[in-house]
Amino acid sequence: MRAVVMRPDSLSLEERPIPGPGPGQVLVKTLACGICGSDLHLYRHAQSFYDMGIAAGVPKEILDRGVVLGHEFVGEIVEFGPDTVQALETGARVLSVPFLSGDQERVPHGATPLIDGAYAEYFLLAEEFLLEIPDDLATEAAALTEPLAIGLHAVNSAAVAKQAVVLGCGPIGLAVVAALKSRGCAEIVASDLSSFRRDLAGQTGASVVVDANADTPFSHIDHSEPVTVYDCTGVSGMIDKSIQAVPGGSDIVVAGISHGQEAITPSIAISKEVTIRFVSFYEQDEFATALQMLASGKIHWQPWISGQVPLDKVAHTFESLETNAQHVKMLVVPSLNSVK
Repeated sequence: MRAVVMRPDSLSLEERPIPGPGPGQVLVKTLACGICGSDLHLYRHAQSFYDMGIAAGVPKEILDRGVVLGHEFVGEIVEFGPDTVQALETGARVLSVPFLSGDQERVPHGATPLIDGAYAEYFLLAEEFLLEIPDDLATEAAALTEPLAIGLHAVNSAAVAKQAVVLGCGPIGLAVVAALKSRGCAEIVASDLSSFRRDLAGQTGASVVVDANADTPFSHIDHSEPVTVYDCTGVSGMIDKSIQAVPGGSDIVVAGISHGQEAITPSIAISKEVTIRFVSFYEQDEFATALQMLASGKIHWQPWISGQVPLDKVAHTFESLETNAQHVKMLVVPSLNSVK
């Protein structure tokens, strides 16, 4: 099969054996897989990833296998392994939380050389995590389940206040806006540097959109009431700026990954009794709820899809995504034929 393999100095299309499903596993054909910001980060820091593996004692021959990225996937069941229930039929469209069950722990898709992610024609899933996709839900929409689940988990992690501020309107920020809207949040202020993403935030459900280049979203809230802030930017210093700007009793939920150390002013957070929460991933039931939200037809997901690319264009797409803010979610679709 064809697969896009990340190594310290490259992201290349290679031929690899089709994996055989083990006990409790299912072989699926990749229908679509979203390109996530974490994929771009791993690619950007592939050498550090490799070096950390060596330092941790991972055998060089395992690391040299390379990593097949891709964890926001939709697949089609091709083959069942031994000891499977087979409640679904071959040919069913499915998705799953991006972890494969192991003897001792769950192994993440698209982040380790131990199992392949979905930037490939085929990959393995754990049968116990499979969710069948409703017939009337487009494959492109289903591929948004994983990022939507992250936004839903962020919203579920704190009490939904009457007003919320969403910092950053990339895929996770838009997912937070959608989840807040579904939870009945009355006032959603969304902020981003990109006018394109601000427009999408408004279409998704934000009541106020703010140009982060010229204004602060905190000037658009009622400072007599607590606010819940969702930092989806991953920008260093944003947590402290939020602490200083929020009313007393507010929550700050950090969903963006800021790499490196952060400096905050504890005395201000203490005097305001601000709660700071850090969130990651989601629960299985939140993942299933995200799929139901997309299937309900209440989320205007179509503008979130920026385009589709075949496997042999993934490396080029990664390079362009580093500088192009006019996108939300690009999908890798192995069945597409490359256009020369």
